[in-house]
Amino acid sequence: MSGVRARVLALVLVCLAAVGAGIGVGRWQSDAPAADGADDQTPARAPYTLTEIPLPGGDAGRATASAALGNGLLLVGTSNGRVYYVDPANGATRLMTPTPAPVRSIRVSADGGTAAVLSEDGAVRVMNLSRTTPTDFTIDPLEGPGGLSPDGGLFVYGSFEPTVVDVTTGRTSTLPEKPIPDGGRTAYEDWAVTGDGLVRAAGLEGVETWDPADPDRVGETIGCGCASRSVRFNGDGSLATFGTADGHTVVVDLTTGRVRSDKTVAVGDFTIIWTATLFGDDRRAAAGTPSGVVVWDVEGRRVVWEHAFPGHHVEQVGAVPHSKALFIRTVQDGDSGDAVGSRLWLASPSSG
Repeated sequence: MSGVRARVLALVLVCLAAVGAGIGVGRWQSDAPAADGADDQTPARAPYTLTEIPLPGGDAGRATASAALGNGLLLVGTSNGRVYYVDPANGATRLMTPTPAPVRSIRVSADGGTAAVLSEDGAVRVMNLSRTTPTDFTIDPLEGPGGLSPDGGLFVYGSFEPTVVDVTTGRTSTLPEKPIPDGGRTAYEDWAVTGDGLVRAAGLEGVETWDPADPDRVGETIGCGCASRSVRFNGDGSLATFGTADGHTVVVDLTTGRVRSDKTVAVGDFTIIWTATLFGDDRRAAAGTPSGVVVWDVEGRRVVWEHAFPGHHVEQVGAVPHSKALFIRTVQDGDSGDAVGSRLWLASPSSG
């Protein structure tokens, strides 16, 4: 499914679903006074240097998925079924692996040593980046994109009942479905395995957690208290960042179950936040808005940078590990609504 069709489907869900509060967390204090007396109305500006990263040429196709490695390289998947290493420093590209269909997603383990590539036909290739022999298996395409454990040894996926795959042995186990909340549940769209082995799945209604040692134990759903339309874990699965239907990004601490911070990042007639993420040691958040990208300080709730991409919408924002940098993938829509072009950018702090 293209990014455009996914957004259309989500818009239908927005129209059909009541805008309700999440479970387990009270509603946010919308733009409450910032910490330490900071004035949220007069944000301090710390401009970023924005550099366009050359994409693979020839018959590679347009970029459909991206991820960053800790060594500064980017992984870029394409519509023609290939994944490339891309060096932002010099624009050099190198083929990492082919895939049997357009690349849907790329996930990298927290230690940076393993990448999982999912293609549109459900083929999954998990690659230890220090070895050449991958592990291949197939899942229902609707069950992806999935996530990796910190060491890359486990792959977790599933729309409603997460399945854990041991990458080394191929053994799989399915975790029990959690009780369905009032009003129903949308499919999970992000997954994480914490350092102490807990499995987490995030959907628009909130985050569910399983303890594999006691998988039948039912815990509380941790929501954002907001009209969420996107959700993504940080690197270690301790925080979740929600994008909302009314222009907010909300960061929830999954250890305490409390909203850590929220920020209005888009105003106007169309304010749905389709992509948001934490980066820079989880001290900053970035959101793709209908007009561009906004970066803000999580604790102080100060906007530190904004940038518009005329003619393009932001398809993905992602953290560059072990740095204060951010990568941004934008897509241009054709007259028919299908994506016709993509561009990749690196945003690095120019000072501070």
